[in-house]
Amino acid sequence: MGRYRLGDIIRMTRKSLSITQEELSLEICSVETLSRIESGRQNPSKDVYELLMERMGRVRERAYSMQSVSDFQVLEKTRDFEECIQVYNFHKAEYILEDIVKRMGGTPLDRQYIIRAESLINYRLGRISPDEFLEELQKAIRITIPKYGEISLAKWPLTYNETVLILNISTAYSEKGDYQEGIRILEGAYSALRLSYMDEDQRVIMQVVILSNLSKWYGLIEKHQKAIETAIEGIEISKKFKIGNVLPTLLYNYAWNKEQLIEKGVLSQENKRECISYLRKAYYIASALQQSYAAKFIHKRMMSHYDTN
Repeated sequence: MGRYRLGDIIRMTRKSLSITQEELSLEICSVETLSRIESGRQNPSKDVYELLMERMGRVRERAYSMQSVSDFQVLEKTRDFEECIQVYNFHKAEYILEDIVKRMGGTPLDRQYIIRAESLINYRLGRISPDEFLEELQKAIRITIPKYGEISLAKWPLTYNETVLILNISTAYSEKGDYQEGIRILEGAYSALRLSYMDEDQRVIMQVVILSNLSKWYGLIEKHQKAIETAIEGIEISKKFKIGNVLPTLLYNYAWNKEQLIEKGVLSQENKRECISYLRKAYYIASALQQSYAAKFIHKRMMSHYDTN
């Protein structure tokens, strides 16, 4: 959950769009009232709040919630669902999702979560095409950001769930081979994180996941030095905040991009020692975290390129 007052949310969203108080308040409330709301000296009525948010392209149906689901039990189920997705257990994830759907209400954010989760399962199980997957994700994000695709997200205060959706959208583009679009979307999302409606823990997790994807995709378009710098940034954040889950991927991305520069003759062969060291660290951390798929993948790389355990 974010720890923002309604006035904070209004102010942050307004500034992200470069809208003046006069423009936003026109025919909704006085400028003086809006100023008092934004400064926390007055709470907006439900109608005023919804009208202000609607004018800025946010949902109007209900006061804007920082949660995506209806109750604590559902939150627990969604955590189980996401864990299954992370370890590629899509059939179990689908079983959990069936229970989530039964328990959820009909709020806009509930619908958004369900569309995203169902399309993710259907795509990973080969039931829908990449284009259909992307179309569903874009439909989901437009529930809370109706003007998605028309506005820049670089200064848009994102919720945790919107950031997850944007990550999925960028991945869909990358899996279609459009790495440039995937990178563009993630660069905007990363800039937006400093304005996000998130607690620090959520924000930092999103940062390292975005940096992990960016470091991979920069490498795939042969921006290897930028990929290395991005991986280093993610590794440092992971160490500082003790985030282990994404660290094996970041370490692997660092090593892989160094290998590419070695093969191109940009770096000397001596750098292979560092690559081996980073791959070993990635393997040990993945094994300790029981990330079996990642551990096997990294081990295979070590054996095929360095003939080492």
